[in-house]
Amino acid sequence: MTDFSGLGRELDELLRLRTPSLGIKFFKKVADIPQEFEKVQGEVMVCQVIGMARYNESPIAADKDTATACSMGGASVGLYEPPADILDGTRNAGAWAEDARAAKKLMEGRILIPAGTYEAFGVYPLKSVSVEPDVVEAFGTPEQMLACVYANIFDGGDRLELSTNGHGASCNEVLSVPFITGKIRLAMADIGERRHAGAQDEMIIGLPGGQLARLVNNLKKAYAAIYKYPFKPYFAPIPEPVLKRVSKNY
Repeated sequence: MTDFSGLGRELDELLRLRTPSLGIKFFKKVADIPQEFEKVQGEVMVCQVIGMARYNESPIAADKDTATACSMGGASVGLYEPPADILDGTRNAGAWAEDARAAKKLMEGRILIPAGTYEAFGVYPLKSVSVEPDVVEAFGTPEQMLACVYANIFDGGDRLELSTNGHGASCNEVLSVPFITGKIRLAMADIGERRHAGAQDEMIIGLPGGQLARLVNNLKKAYAAIYKYPFKPYFAPIPEPVLKRVSKNY
């Protein structure tokens, strides 16, 4: 059985993360939520649940009746249908975009977990909760995310994608997308996360839980080669051992 808590601790240490890496688990029924998870009261956003688990370092869960403060976040993770007036742009015309046409375009091509697939989801620090994650998220600097990129390519993995319009980072771009596609994704913390979930100048990586062991192992291999984080700048004169290694690899 995979030791996800141990892998979470290793990921946190290897990347020197400011806040712990997170596991995200979807539940078919509200009754499936483990007792160790605190169920939020009142309306919340998906990104807020992620922020609470991240900063309080405790397991938090929300369901289809509470994750309603941002309806597209809840729709992204399959709790309910996306509102029609958001999909057609009328609700956000003049707010998130100039008019309904532009607001509608914000939602086009968005990958959603089918509505009604799950009734609830939980978010927790990987290092301290023994639950197998469906998706893993980690917040960090661009340099920390670059270390993950190098780890992913080290064994021949594909380029990591970041595709964004500034809406739906932690709930969609690095949560529902990697869950559905099976691919690791990058995102920039968006306006909702900055306003409501404590995000700073950060990027986010999201990966299917089954790829966590590979990423951690590749980080170790990459660090032993040439990609050790943090990346130290070398100006003139370049140290001789570094010069030899650079000239060999470029």
